[in-house]
Amino acid sequence: AFSSQLGEVTELFESFPVEQAIRQVNLLYGGATDYARAFHDFASLALDDVNSATTVIILGDARNNDIDPRLDILAEIKARSRRLIWLNPESRRAWGAGDSEMLRVVRHCHIATECNNLKQLARIVDKLLADSR
Repeated sequence: AFSSQLGEVTELFESFPVEQAIRQVNLLYGGATDYARAFHDFASLALDDVNSATTVIILGDARNNDIDPRLDILAEIKARSRRLIWLNPESRRAWGAGDSEMLRVVRHCHIATECNNLKQLARIVDKLLADSR
């Protein structure tokens, strides 16, 4: 999970009820969005584990408060992975507006799509499963 920094949160969700785990995650990793820092943290923590069998899924709006998002790191993640999927909760109409980096992000993803409800998520999962057969 990340907002201003990236960190492993699995143990929090295993140890606490969901509402309490979310509060803990927000305390630990909340703040102004900084994709550059998150991608750098990901590279430090996990990039060596990413290979041609790895699917990386990012859920985020790609809004970066006018900070350089370090898309070179995202490109490296894509190059190493089987699939890099970006699920954006914002409408496609908002991509590129204001501080949205999504139009630049798209070229570094195998799949980049709007996803802001369970129906859209189910459609994406169905497509991924069909493609893997």
